[in-house]
Amino acid sequence: MRWVFLLLCGCWLGCAASVASQPGVSPVSTWESASEDSHECDDSGEDQCLSHVCSDTGCALYRCEDLAPGRIARTFAGPTPPVFIAPGGGAQRTWGSAQGLPGDALPVMVFRWHPREKLPSELQRQRAYEEWERRPKERHHIFPQALQGYFARKGINVHDYVIAIDAEIHGRIHRGKNGGPWNAEWRAFIEHTLGEAQKHEHFEHAGALIQKFALAGYTLTYWQRFDLTPVPRD
Repeated sequence: MRWVFLLLCGCWLGCAASVASQPGVSPVSTWESASEDSHECDDSGEDQCLSHVCSDTGCALYRCEDLAPGRIARTFAGPTPPVFIAPGGGAQRTWGSAQGLPGDALPVMVFRWHPREKLPSELQRQRAYEEWERRPKERHHIFPQALQGYFARKGINVHDYVIAIDAEIHGRIHRGKNGGPWNAEWRAFIEHTLGEAQKHEHFEHAGALIQKFALAGYTLTYWQRFDLTPVPRD
């Protein structure tokens, strides 16, 4: 039994020596080793340094390295971007500097002070609206008062559907006997439908007449207050 005891002691001493000979492992060394050998967590979209530059027409964001002296210019295939005033010194550096920024710096984002140039159709609508505002207006019953009894039977109060239109146009569509062309159109509709048209059909016909006579104006009720006087020219 003695030799068995000596054998066990020898094995135990050998294991102890082996463990003692290995270098100590700490969480810090493990972390440092992993950070040196691994690049899986690299973020190609990390935060970038940006600086704003402004002029009378707008502001733009540039990469800081593009504004630094001796920078490597970023280029792109296309027209040269707008030139903005370069930053100077002090709190008002983006406004007071007279130093020009070379046009080879590519802005990240541009903010313009003024709206884009309006399209011809937008200008036409604006001119038409301004001209409409300068002209006197009158209240026009979409559903004629002369046929008020008929519309009441259809559940339509003629005073609830009024539009303020150009006074000259209002006179033209009612010129003549029996309320003029506008009322004549409604009488023709009633005769064509034999007076049996549904309520929604009357509104559809009203919309068609508004388009036919090219009416434009504010919709309101007959009792609603509305300034009908023309807007004076500047």
